Order: sequence, then C-alpha cells, then structure tokens
Amino acid sequence: MKKHTFIQGTLIMMIVGMIVKILGLLNRMLISRLLTDEGVGIYQMVMPTYLLLITLAQLGFPVAISKLISENNIYHKHQNRAIVLNAVKISIINSAILINILIFSAKFLAVNLLNDERTFLPLLALTIFIPLVSFTSILRGYLQGYKNMSIPSIAQLIEQVFRITSCVILIIILLPISVELAVVGIIISLSIGELSSVIYMLYKIKNKRPWNTFLFSRDERIIDDNLTKDILSISIPSTGSRLIGSIAHFFEPIIFSIALMSIGYSNLEVTNIYGQITGYTLTLLLVPSFFSFALSQPLLPIIAEAYAERNHTKISHYFNLSIFLSFIIGLLFTIIVSLYPNDLMKLFFNTTEGTRFLIYMAPLFIIFYFQQPISSTLHALNKTKHAVISTFIGSALKLLLIYTLTSRENINVHGLNIAIIANVYFVTLYDYYLLTKNIKINYNFRTIVQCILLGIFTVILGLIFKKVSLPYYISILVLTIVYLFILQVLNIGDFQKIRGQLFNHPHNK
Repeated sequence: MKKHTFIQGTLIMMIVGMIVKILGLLNRMLISRLLTDEGVGIYQMVMPTYLLLITLAQLGFPVAISKLISENNIYHKHQNRAIVLNAVKISIINSAILINILIFSAKFLAVNLLNDERTFLPLLALTIFIPLVSFTSILRGYLQGYKNMSIPSIAQLIEQVFRITSCVILIIILLPISVELAVVGIIISLSIGELSSVIYMLYKIKNKRPWNTFLFSRDERIIDDNLTKDILSISIPSTGSRLIGSIAHFFEPIIFSIALMSIGYSNLEVTNIYGQITGYTLTLLLVPSFFSFALSQPLLPIIAEAYAERNHTKISHYFNLSIFLSFIIGLLFTIIVSLYPNDLMKLFFNTTEGTRFLIYMAPLFIIFYFQQPISSTLHALNKTKHAVISTFIGSALKLLLIYTLTSRENINVHGLNIAIIANVYFVTLYDYYLLTKNIKINYNFRTIVQCILLGIFTVILGLIFKKVSLPYYISILVLTIVYLFILQVLNIGDFQKIRGQLFNHPHNK
C-alpha cells in the first residue's frame, strides 16, 4: 500500500481539506440563504446532538486503529485485518445501542431540553447516520495506519459533493412543506454523503493486498477478545476527551437558552442569535481547522511509530514542525479575518449578522489552530488520559461561564463567546504543558522573531490596502502572495527545506 512522507501526507490532506472546507462553506451559504435565520437556528440547535453522536459512534476508532496498525507494522503481533474486524464487531454493538437510545429520547430532548418541538424529526433522522459514520471511521483509521492519506482525503471530497448536492435537492423539495422538514432533508444529506464515502473507500481498498483475504480468512482467531480489549483501551480514553467536549457542546445551547431567557430574551431571539454565533461566526473562524486536521492525521501514525522505536528526536522534530506550520497558516488567516470581517461575512453568508462577534473573537482565536496537532501528539504518546482531564476541566469551565456571564444583562449574548475563548485557551495551554513534560520542545528565537515581524508587516500592508480602498478580494490575494513569498525568500522556519520534502518519496509496500 502506498505510503506518504509527513509533508506529502499533510499537503494531500491540506489540499483536499481546503476544497472540502470551501465546499462546506458553500453548503453553509446555501443553507443560510435558503432557510433564513429561523431554519439555520433549528439546524444549529440539532448540531450539538449530531456532534455528540459522531463522537459516540466513532468511539475513537480512527485514533485506535491508526495507532495499532502503525505499531503492528513494527512488532507484527497481529494480522492487521484482525484489528479492523474486531473494531467492526464493537461498532455493530455500539451503533445498535445508540440508535435505540436516540429513538426513545428524541421527543424528550426536543421538547424539554432544546425547548423547540421542531427539532424532533431532525433528531430522529440522525439514526441513519450513526452506523455509517462508525464504519467510515474504521476505514479511515485503517488507511491512516498505513500512512495512506490520499484515499481518505478523496473520500472526504466525495462525501461533501454528495452531501451538498443532496442537501440542495432535499431543501428545494421539502421547504415548501415546512422549514422543519427542510432541516430533516439536511440531516438526511449527511447520511448520503457518509454512504458515498464508505462506498468509495471500500472500492479503493478491495484491490489492495492487505484487504484481499478479510472476508475469506479461515483463521478462527481473527476475532480475538484480547485484541478487542487493546482497541478499547485506546479508543475509550480517546473517546473520553471528545465525548466530554461533545457533551459540553450538547448542553451549550440549552444553558445559553436558559440564561438569555432569564433576562428577557424570547425563544425565537435565542435561536436566531445562537445560529449567528455558531452558524456564521464560528464557522468562519474554523476555516483553518482543515489545515490543523491535515497536520494531525499523518502526524499520529508517524509519532506512534517513533514512540514505539523510542526515537525521541524524531518525535520532537515532527511535533515542532507541525506547530510551526499551524502557526504560519493561523497567523495569515487571523490577519485577513481581522482586517476584512464584514466583507468575508457578506461573501460567505450574504449577511453581516455575526460580524460584531467576529471582530473581537478572530485575534483571540489563533491559539485554537495549535490544538489539533498537540492533541494528536498526546494520543500517539499514550497520554490520552491526561488530555481527558484537561478537556473535562475546560468544558466545565465553559458551561459555568456561559450561564454566569450570559445571564448578566451587561454581557448577555457575548457570554457564550467569552466562554468559548476561555475553553480554547485553557485546553490548549494545559495540553501543551503536558507535552513539555514528555518531549523536548526546541525554540528557535530567530524563527519566532521573524514570524512576529512578518505578521506586523502583513497587518501594515493590509491597512495600507484598506486606506487606498483596494477591493478586499485583491487585497487578500496580494497579502497571501507576499506572505508566502517572504516565507520562502527569508527561509523562515526552514521553509525551503519543508517545501523540498514534497519531492521525497518513501518506499511503497
């Protein structure tokens, strides 16, 4: 199976991730334009449950399977197909439990917790999604364990194309009936996209040597209880961190709604404001997360292998490299969003609602872009339990701040944003502190100074462009070109060497 270097894997994930993110934004644009604030509000109220179900259905399979296969390629303790089939066994049981829980709790959740009966049918529609996302996560973990990033990346792209196409068709068909059914159509489109991803990955894998004998193996020990325990020993702690975050996100709109209504806001106002913050502002701020995700996927198996080999120099090198790349991308994006918040909000969502939140959140949000590579490194170093603790404390802090701040009339809706920023800073800094206890992190003072000066220069150049009334899209293009040109010419952070690694080809297996 073809392997990729860290930089090649990152580039593949980044390019496809960028396309997927653009398509995702296009999907958001279409949803916001077709459904208006009311429909977007209903959709966003369902999203925390959707994210919680993703976490529970995946059960940490991408991390567990990728890590086990990476280590198994060194130690050869099991057949890799055994790892996958044991994960499938766990997945079937887990999906059946989740589907039954959702069916019996959807009505109570919609009426008593979300305070909007219109969310009932969209919640029920999520039952189709559960087994699909679980199986997809297993296939992704298998491929990433082999350091093959192209197949899962293209699968993501196919998923988005099918999701957007079916989303638009279903909204057009169902919106004349009711906004509620239109939201159901959006939820169904999630399942259609996931199914297309599964079909593509199975099609690509079936001709690969490691997959050929999966269904035809006569090895009676292929389903191994000990291997099942190995998978769960990694996946459950890994899920714990995401689960805590998802549960906090699940309660987020509930607490936000209670707090705002306690100071006189109506249910409709709460739904609309929550839609603006999470549907517009946060969606825009999370755009660079495709790059953080692109870094973290090849990073985990590489560091897991290095950890198994006790190669601490290699671990430090790749972690430091991932942080540098996250910073230069996050810095450029933060500068652009801070300079042109109204223009970008209007471009993507055809509205300026949410811009008031974006203006002060964008500069503070830059630290978020470090979170994914730090988290992946902790998982690879078997420090998942420590990450669970930081996520738990951060999530508890966020929920406490949401109610405490939002229920104050002089802070009101801004309490949610303050709580989100506080959570991001605590979790990222605490996880980073944990890493410093386990790996050596080398600081290059020259690189730090160069990056700061590059950021200052880019801001000044952007302000000049605004002063002369240069169109924002031309300004953004020129700023990006100049930024990358300076990185290359000054060789900041050994940028030329990083670019050169794109052409290093690992041996294929």
